Amino acid sequence: MFHPHLIAVGLLAAIGLGSPARAQDSDAAAATGAVPAIAGEPDLAKGRRAYQRNCAVCHGPRGEGGLGPPMQGLATRLSADEITRQLKSPRGSMPRLYPAPIDDRLLLDLQAYLLQLR
Repeated sequence: MFHPHLIAVGLLAAIGLGSPARAQDSDAAAATGAVPAIAGEPDLAKGRRAYQRNCAVCHGPRGEGGLGPPMQGLATRLSADEITRQLKSPRGSMPRLYPAPIDDRLLLDLQAYLLQLR
């Protein structure tokens, strides 16, 4: 007998959607501030654009600081994981920008941009 709902459940399981293990992995990544593995190298140009759109108003156009602390030399003060945690769960008056407008892919681009600011 043909059961369309069983086919749908099978397809979701096959691609990993609705999988409790996958959901737990995602929850664990969110709790630790980890960024899911994303193929490809970070795009510094996209990171710069994201910074200009979302961060420069408080941290200055070149990361020199302003309302928010300076971003120049951030790599000497914070690790990539610490930057990710701050972006995902901001402290102080910093607005929440994750998961929108900054998603996982753009988070990697922005992180790479921030780490190279001097």
